[in-house]
Amino acid sequence: MKAWAWMLGGLTLWGFHFLGVYLIASVADVAAEADDPAWRMAGLGFSILCVLAGTVLGLIALRRLRRAEGEVSGFRREIAVLGFGVAVVAMIWQALPTLTGH
Repeated sequence: MKAWAWMLGGLTLWGFHFLGVYLIASVADVAAEADDPAWRMAGLGFSILCVLAGTVLGLIALRRLRRAEGEVSGFRREIAVLGFGVAVVAMIWQALPTLTGH
């Protein structure tokens, strides 16, 4: 179970980020305007925290990959590195509308 959690950690973080940004935008749309600067900065701050967490965890996964012994262990760690890499790129992509205001 621990190996699966580590392999899917990046994708889980990406899902958490998506739900968080969606929640912030939904509350902003009800409370004020969705493009209100304060709400945009809240969404951007949340995105920055998630990207930093993904980067740190991805670097930890990469460090573990370099010390991997055995094909199964190495493959699991490669999947973890790939998942965190995809998650970081996707979270940056999802944060771009927050920067532009659209």
